[in-house]
Amino acid sequence: MHFLGVDVGGTHCRCEWWPPDSRPGAHSRGVQPAVHGVDAAVEALHEVLANVAPHDAPTAAVCAMAGVGDPSTARSIVDGLRAHGIDFPVAVVADVLAAAAAGLVDGPALMLWSGTGSFAVARDRDGELHRTGGRGHLLGDQGSGFDLVRRAAAAVLLAVDGLGPPTLLADALTGAFGASSPQRLGAVLQRLDSGQIAARLPIVLTTAAAGDAVANEVITAGIDGLSMLANAAVRRAGLEWRELPVALGGGVLAPDGALAALLAERLASFGAAAPRFLEARAAARGAAWLAHEVHHRREPALTWVQRVTI
Repeated sequence: MHFLGVDVGGTHCRCEWWPPDSRPGAHSRGVQPAVHGVDAAVEALHEVLANVAPHDAPTAAVCAMAGVGDPSTARSIVDGLRAHGIDFPVAVVADVLAAAAAGLVDGPALMLWSGTGSFAVARDRDGELHRTGGRGHLLGDQGSGFDLVRRAAAAVLLAVDGLGPPTLLADALTGAFGASSPQRLGAVLQRLDSGQIAARLPIVLTTAAAGDAVANEVITAGIDGLSMLANAAVRRAGLEWRELPVALGGGVLAPDGALAALLAERLASFGAAAPRFLEARAAARGAAWLAHEVHHRREPALTWVQRVTI
């Protein structure tokens, strides 16, 4: 038996198998049901599932996606896949669960994730998961790639209007987004989805590394936002920070990046243990592990997947 995990983010979709060494993984474009619609999510997932296992279907699969906290959305996507001819068992769950499976399988701990979006999830002493954040780019996703770029672009427009200090971000983001002038950044960004905006984060980080004060303020705000998510999740789970295991994941928190180092310092000041960094495919592997565990009806994975609404 072999089990497939699919981790669908705003910019990338990654696939992995369980057991991990049974066959190679794959990756493709990302899609978000809340942004692109359920039909687009079904089409993208069908393409992935059909291409990854064209001749030998998995025993079962778990597809983790942002914006699938509503059970009716998950059911609609599964029904759409059935209509497209996918006949092996598939569960569609929130991306939080794949991250939890990647970082929280060993007991009470905190998982903090920042990619296109962001969230924190803590596992309490009874195996229950407690999530904070991940409420979408309009109302949340503090410290995510989208949030940081949006803050940077907003700072540029404040500078243009004389409401904020000048910043090197003006030329950097105007060029990166192909805008005709800094004043046109808003018009350009409004035509893009959150993944396309988040993809320009390296511009903000490079500008900060060059010493730009405004870019560094943006990064500090991101660290503050992620720290607040983390602290809220720890409190909700009834845990103490002292020596608490922490896992960091998502493209924004690369272990060799400035943001991850600053965040690790902040969490250490709370008393947390040195963080463990998850590599890019960890969430897809976590989803594959969930498929394996649910097939064998093992806890806590079975309960985690059944409670889609975390």
